[in-house]
Amino acid sequence: MKILKIFFSAFLIILVSMLASCSDDDTTTNNPGVPAGTVMYAADSISVWLSSTGFAKDSVSYSTSETGSVKVEFMIQSNVDTPSAYGKFGFYTNAIPVVPYIPDIYAPRDEPFSTNLSFASGSTYFAFMVQLNNYLPVFPRYVRLRSVKVTKM
Repeated sequence: MKILKIFFSAFLIILVSMLASCSDDDTTTNNPGVPAGTVMYAADSISVWLSSTGFAKDSVSYSTSETGSVKVEFMIQSNVDTPSAYGKFGFYTNAIPVVPYIPDIYAPRDEPFSTNLSFASGSTYFAFMVQLNNYLPVFPRYVRLRSVKVTKM
């Protein structure tokens, strides 16, 4: 009987402490959003390769309900050289201001791209695209975005 009283007392203490911890505290009941420094999207590479004549394109997209400021970073790499090939990469988003970034690639590139963006309330989306037109099959051509990362600021 003594063990039963001890067990019942311990059960009551645990029950009271659990009920006391339930409250209407804003830090636990409201979702604070994605913390700064959180990587919201990452990809090793988005790329197209051609060893013959032709056309190739690849794209990826990401969307979230998170809003606010983000930093977008990636490396642009290509061995395209005109007139035997033509490349393009794109970065689209619904940031304010809208940023449709679609430069043409006429020469080999290996350079970083980085920009900070702000999003109004509502949904947020990002789309990344690479494209390649190969006119002469001299050697394999490529266009790629490497180490793609979208980080919450």
